[in-house]
Amino acid sequence: MDRERSWSAGIILVVTALVIAFGLGGCSAVDRFISMKDDFKAKETGAAKQEQLGKNEQPVTQGQALPVDGQATVDPPPGPEQAIMLYFADAKGQNLVVERRSIPKTGSIAKAAVNELIKGPSIHSGALPTIPTGTRLIDINIKDGLCTVNLSKELQKNHQGGSASEALTVYSIVNTLTQFQAIQKVQLLVEGKKIETLAGHMDVSQAMARKNSMIAKEGETAQKASGETQKGGADEAEKKNH
Repeated sequence: MDRERSWSAGIILVVTALVIAFGLGGCSAVDRFISMKDDFKAKETGAAKQEQLGKNEQPVTQGQALPVDGQATVDPPPGPEQAIMLYFADAKGQNLVVERRSIPKTGSIAKAAVNELIKGPSIHSGALPTIPTGTRLIDINIKDGLCTVNLSKELQKNHQGGSASEALTVYSIVNTLTQFQAIQKVQLLVEGKKIETLAGHMDVSQAMARKNSMIAKEGETAQKASGETQKGGADEAEKKNH
């Protein structure tokens, strides 16, 4: 009787282990990207609530004018904006898709583009983020057509892994930056140092050029962003580094 109970318990343990193993192994790149997007949604929602709370509870400081009775304060009109293209993973986690976004005009357009990429895609879009949670832009440099991007250790530490995910992360950065005419290639650094690979599947030790084959069909017609906004901003950044 004891043998039968022991045998039954052993079977249960084996089945449980197999279920856990298959469950972990079945976590696809899409699942990991979706998990990243959920993290972004939670953070963005929390930040919005905190910002609203701050507005509601903002104290009146010395010298600050109080609103006239019956009149609401008016926010200043927004400044000039510029359009950029950001590349994120598609809903299947197989290709890159473009998201066009307007941002405040800046002379450091390449830096602004990377920071927007780190923020992730629009919450309501079907695109998925490619940059691991917690990643920060440390520095960016443009010289002679080469853009050197220095990112924090979270780019590697928090990466979800997988060859497809790794390629999407790398080329989301490369394709986003090479939309600017002053940039032909991108060199990735982590904490100021070159790395051999991001997640063990792809050599990123050398500067990389744009790869349009990574872009989904509906985005293949997207050419390099043209116009004085993109060209001027990146050119200005390049001049500063000469």
